[in-house]
Amino acid sequence: MPFRDEPIVTLATFETDFEASLARGALEAIGIRAMVPGELSGTYGRGHAAQFHRVEVQVFASDRDRALVELRRMQIRVVDNPHDDCQ
Repeated sequence: MPFRDEPIVTLATFETDFEASLARGALEAIGIRAMVPGELSGTYGRGHAAQFHRVEVQVFASDRDRALVELRRMQIRVVDNPHDDCQ
């Protein structure tokens, strides 16, 4: 993701790396920069602990609302944000 001076927020969690990558791809297809932490470095989904992990999809805060609409349209599980009063 290119540098932008704004926070990055988590939108959804997945049980598999593949599902998270598909969601990232769907967001990027409509012009929303998204990332799956660890995806490029190959650090997710490794070892015994991988059986119990959740994989996150994240976007810049300014893209959050549009990304939420898209994830919900695709019926993707959205993470509740405890700092967001409008959910």
